[in-house]
Amino acid sequence: MRNRYQGICHDCEITVPAKEGILERHGRKWVVWCQDCYDRSDNSSYEDRACGDRAYEDACARACGFYY
Repeated sequence: MRNRYQGICHDCEITVPAKEGILERHGRKWVVWCQDCYDRSDNSSYEDRACGDRAYEDACARACGFYY
């Protein structure tokens, strides 16, 4: 999901302007990633990014009852 507000990248700690980064929920905390750091951390290919590794892992975690 795109970030609605400006934030600090979880990985490289640069300022990420609104609507230019990726927002993820980790437990009770929302984490912002810049697009470059998100692309490096996601192992799926460009074509599969919309439903790549992270989406698959999240769906598996929900199906198994693990919420992070």
